[in-house]
Amino acid sequence: DEVWVATGTYVTTNTANRNIYFNMINGVAIYGSFAGTETTLSQRNFSCGFTSVLSAEINLPGIADNSYHVINNSSLNNTAILDGFTITGANANFDLLGNDNRSLGGGMLNNAASGGICSPTIRNCLFTNNTALFGGGIFNHGQNGGNANPSITNCIFSFNTATGGGGGIDNFGYNGNASPVITNCIFYGNTAADRAGAMYCWGGGNGNASPTILNAVFVNNSSVDGGGIV
Repeated sequence: DEVWVATGTYVTTNTANRNIYFNMINGVAIYGSFAGTETTLSQRNFSCGFTSVLSAEINLPGIADNSYHVINNSSLNNTAILDGFTITGANANFDLLGNDNRSLGGGMLNNAASGGICSPTIRNCLFTNNTALFGGGIFNHGQNGGNANPSITNCIFSFNTATGGGGGIDNFGYNGNASPVITNCIFYGNTAADRAGAMYCWGGGNGNASPTILNAVFVNNSSVDGGGIV
């Protein structure tokens, strides 16, 4: 199945509940940035950018009370597709230790921890102005036997922030696997207070965090330890 989404801003909820988010589904391709007059996918035009906006900006202005996640995924394979969206405004700040998933992956959490699989297909998306303790833009969670290996193509990660590590993306493969394939992507202006402004890869405990990165640009990312990649 396909879902076509018109230009506009779509918030996670019309309530003040920060725990509500969007999620992807296997076998469903979600396409954004349509003017509304198209009859074929090829007619979609990105000349104005990714104009379907998935936003965590709820309740009062400012990020303090925004949704923890814009998108929170689990149990996905590559038939779950997101294509043509801006993902913005998340504030995954539930705790200061990362013991709760609500501190991981503001823009998108791909949660495969404890033996799961979460490897969706992400194309033509802008992750911007998202905040988390780890993984401001995306957190790929492959801890303890999980496999979080999304395919990320033609995407931009800009001005995302981690108060811990991985401003743009955090690949957490501790005793598991978190190794996305990242193609034709730009990482610009992402920051981390502790480590890895653009991308943090951690595969401790005999785990694996070995992303494949093709034709990507890392520019003006910053952190105390490792502005680009750790």
